[in-house]
Amino acid sequence: MTPQIADRALSPTSARTQARIVEAVVEAVAQYGISGTTLANVATLAEVSQGVLIFHFKSKEGLFAETLRRLIEEYQQGWQAALEEPDPLQRIVGLVRSDFTAPVCSRKKLALWFAFWGEAGAQPLYNEICAKSEIHRYEAMISACRAFCETNKGETCDPALLAHSIDAMTDGLWLQMHISAKSLSRTDARSMAMAHLRLLLPKWAAAIPQ
Repeated sequence: MTPQIADRALSPTSARTQARIVEAVVEAVAQYGISGTTLANVATLAEVSQGVLIFHFKSKEGLFAETLRRLIEEYQQGWQAALEEPDPLQRIVGLVRSDFTAPVCSRKKLALWFAFWGEAGAQPLYNEICAKSEIHRYEAMISACRAFCETNKGETCDPALLAHSIDAMTDGLWLQMHISAKSLSRTDARSMAMAHLRLLLPKWAAAIPQ
């Protein structure tokens, strides 16, 4: 079972401390990778003692688990806002744009996601915590694509293919941002994602922003 943080109301001071520690984990993984991230270097980056880490998160695995949970929550809050769009096309656009917002698509956070995806020892923890979230995100995209295809019944439209194509482009852009240092900015990646969407849906290109 994944370590759980004690279920207790946090004081404002404790909440700020935990938030600072989670940011330190993101920084540490960007610098050292998963295997090189230790309680010691996280404590140094967060400017707290290792005892404070143990008090709040119990173990290194508990620290990683809570970091993943918080990043997932941050990501979900972004893309779920797009579901309020009544127009299916704009719902799709909103879901794509949410993948390239500053809180989600920073180089340090991409480094953390790819570290968890790529290191065999970290994958079970990642899969346990993130699988349900990934399913919900995909369901949101394919639901928007189905609604778009239903709205435009006169056109040949495969909602599953459309959803996979859109998400594959995002994954590829995230990977390119991660591996190519400063050669691809977040805003450029977002513009490329929008251009790809216009290629997929040329008849609606005028309704798709830059």
